Amino acid sequence: MRIITNDVFKTAEDIGNLYHSRWQIELFFKHIKQHMTIKTYYSKAEVGVENQLIMALIVYLLTFLIKLELNLKPTIFQILRHLRSVKFESYDYFIALFEPG
Repeated sequence: MRIITNDVFKTAEDIGNLYHSRWQIELFFKHIKQHMTIKTYYSKAEVGVENQLIMALIVYLLTFLIKLELNLKPTIFQILRHLRSVKFESYDYFIALFEPG
């Protein structure tokens, strides 16, 4: 494999490590888009993206707490889907969705 760069002061190992780090960042964003339902970033600014990620993490963790507290079997993604569909209903209505029978 050959990597072309204009940074003549870095060693080949340093350049390889930079690309490896960049790939890890790409995998992180792929995970976030797949598991935290972020499809679009509403801001191109660093602070805007950071705020959106923090809010998505909060939603994910709160949903995880609901899953633990209610001992729910569905995945977090399924629970979030139900939450979105009943966002204007009562909490009891939401709980009833997961009762067996």
